[in-house]
Amino acid sequence: MNRFKQQFYAARKGEKPLGLTKERLEEMAAVDVRTVDISTLTDLRDIEIDTSLPVPKKLDAFARQANNVYVNRIGDYVVKVRFQENGAGIDEKMAEYLQRLSEIHI
Repeated sequence: MNRFKQQFYAARKGEKPLGLTKERLEEMAAVDVRTVDISTLTDLRDIEIDTSLPVPKKLDAFARQANNVYVNRIGDYVVKVRFQENGAGIDEKMAEYLQRLSEIHI
């Protein structure tokens, strides 16, 4: 499991590595992207993170700047992320997605 997922799962178990309680994380995750007021969401383009920091500090910087660590926006688009404990990582999923796109256009 990557560090990003570990930090979020640790927080879900009641620890507060990101300064967030399990209850607050559950509340954030429960936001419905179909009904959320987009004006309440943080635009991911406005978040600034020092890439030289270690991963836990980057996660903390993100959590401090985002109103919701699961649901944000990019311009007029609502973006919701979720994490799974098992399964393919982001690299594998991106490769799978790009493969599907290339098959569509052939």
